[in-house]
Amino acid sequence: MATSCCPEGSLPYLASDYSAKGTCVSAGAVDLYEAPVHGSPEHALILFSDIFGWNGSRLRSIADAFAMQGYLVVVPKMLTPALDGGCDGDALPAGGAFDAEWLKQFPWPVQQPKVEAALEYLKGKGAAKIGVVGFCYGGHPACWLSATHAEIVCGAVLHPSMQLEEKLFGGSTEALLKSVKCPFFLAPAGNDLPLWAESGPLGAALKASSRGDECVFTEYPEMKHGWSVRGDLADPAVARDVAAVLGEVSAFLSKHFSKM
Repeated sequence: MATSCCPEGSLPYLASDYSAKGTCVSAGAVDLYEAPVHGSPEHALILFSDIFGWNGSRLRSIADAFAMQGYLVVVPKMLTPALDGGCDGDALPAGGAFDAEWLKQFPWPVQQPKVEAALEYLKGKGAAKIGVVGFCYGGHPACWLSATHAEIVCGAVLHPSMQLEEKLFGGSTEALLKSVKCPFFLAPAGNDLPLWAESGPLGAALKASSRGDECVFTEYPEMKHGWSVRGDLADPAVARDVAAVLGEVSAFLSKHFSKM
């Protein structure tokens, strides 16, 4: 999948037989998958999908797992109108080829009302603190939400694709990264490097943000872009690194939610 979103050698769509435990709800400007609520959570997460959308690959199982940790979790349906029907009406269809012209219709000004509707939905459900987790494409709205809403506590992006800001939307990726207002954890795969190396220009831009000294990079050099949601867990190395990165994300979120 050689595109400006996913680097050469990225993983394709992964079919999942997971039976999601949550429900789909409307927040006005956007539909949401809401993971099962356990107790009365005051901390919430918005999970932004990769290019296979709100019901692609393992995303809902990850959302449900975060909910089990005590978070109120939603996954917004961001990439509509979908391409050729998408996956469950969102984003690319299973096995579909990336289409840059299609994705160009989703710059931040188009996505912002959807994201803010999700944010208000969580606040209405009692969330006092909110974080973001993005996968691939989802890193783009995750960073923009932090840049425009100082109340976002922290964020994480796995196999990042925020270069879309420059490649497709005519902006500056470095400027976007410098503008985020919360600490971020980034987990680039091997083929995300050197673009997303901590020592590179984009890493330096994130480190130059207002909370840049609290940002963390962990490289997964044996993995391919997309592994956290689209990697085959029958492969021991993939299973190891999926568990590792989700554990790192959980620890990072917990650390920053407990600070404030």
